[in-house]
Amino acid sequence: MGRLNGCVTLVTGSGRGIGKAVALAYAREGASVVVADIEEPAARAAAEEIRSLGAQADALRIDLREPEQCSTMIARAVERLGRLDVLVNNAGVVRVRPLLELTPEDWDFVMDVNARGLFFSLQAGARQMMKQSPPAAGRPRGKIVNIASIAGRSGRPMFAAYAASKASAISITQSAAMALAPDVTVNAICPGVVDTQMWRTIDREWSEADKRPPGSAWQDRIRGIPMRRPQTPDDLVGMALFLASPDSDYVTGQSYNVDGGVLMS
Repeated sequence: MGRLNGCVTLVTGSGRGIGKAVALAYAREGASVVVADIEEPAARAAAEEIRSLGAQADALRIDLREPEQCSTMIARAVERLGRLDVLVNNAGVVRVRPLLELTPEDWDFVMDVNARGLFFSLQAGARQMMKQSPPAAGRPRGKIVNIASIAGRSGRPMFAAYAASKASAISITQSAAMALAPDVTVNAICPGVVDTQMWRTIDREWSEADKRPPGSAWQDRIRGIPMRRPQTPDDLVGMALFLASPDSDYVTGQSYNVDGGVLMS
């Protein structure tokens, strides 16, 4: 019996990478999954893969830079599947620039998705959760999981906007956890150096800025990982499952580093 049997889940940015890995893991544990992504073909392909596992899935194209689309996303998910038990705010973007070369356009691009988009998705999801019945007596009405980053724990001079946006995600997690308790739990996951398209972008832009061969930034970052290998999206699904399941009903306001030991506390 799956840990998420009967749950309706929505994962933003789940056409690929971390979001897709989480969406597939939820489906394998019995959840229905709404795949939301700005790239509609990727969302549809991921939803089809979920259906091949025998789970119910739907695909939505969503641009989180527009707050009204965040509300529409939640409304469409509930219209199609009846409720929303788990919302994962995973969608994210990055710009790699030296601090003094970061432009207002770079700043707005990153913050509009990673902080503003996350907040208004969270707000829309929480509004729905607060008005629905809990899945069982004594349980929260819903759960929200924000994908932050260990970059939000300290400064990152080559991607200052990204680090600021992920610090915002951690702060939003704490504010929402206090505001919504005990009805909705809100927690965050802070990945490290994950082998995804985003990190390939970081490596390319960072290596170019330093005038080094492609792959240099990536190799520098993975060299110091105590677990001695790059992180994969699948390394995050255990924590994502825990935070979505009844096992975490008494956990809220926490931000968990899942990074192979890069940060220890």
